[in-house]
Amino acid sequence: MKYGLLSQSKSNAGGYNVFGKNCIVFPLKDRQGRITGLYFRETVDNKENRHYYLKDRQGLYPHYPKSDSTRMILTEAIIDAATLLQIPGIKSQYTILACYGTNGFTPEHEQAIRELQNLEEIIIFFDGDDSGLQGSQRVAGQIKAINKDLQITIVETPLGEDINSPLLAPVFQPGM
Repeated sequence: MKYGLLSQSKSNAGGYNVFGKNCIVFPLKDRQGRITGLYFRETVDNKENRHYYLKDRQGLYPHYPKSDSTRMILTEAIIDAATLLQIPGIKSQYTILACYGTNGFTPEHEQAIRELQNLEEIIIFFDGDDSGLQGSQRVAGQIKAINKDLQITIVETPLGEDINSPLLAPVFQPGM
């Protein structure tokens, strides 16, 4: 109950409700690599309440960037970052960092980027919808305010698509 994983049931029978039921869980980590928060993604095809965070969200996914990072891909969501981490050619050449939605570029993200003295490029890879495009532009502006010398590229994701779309395409070959 202290961390928000259980809550008192409001039913007359008493008991507890479980936070994140039917979800996969991703750890959010602090600068030392300690788990300081959790993100839950519902696995049941339900149009409501698909994403959950514990209260007082802290930490970054998959972890804080290494101090020698030079190239970063900033994703709209944790699932998107998890997808890119499965592709060795991307994982070996880029630091991957997830935002928490189109409005989820937090002060913690800003500070982590500000501290990267060798960072040369950030690629913003959000979904191909209006909120993804608007969020990309907003985040690009925030990053420029942090470091005007960074090269910022916004991926023009096709309308209605996201990072995971290539996984569904028959021409996609993992490891490319």
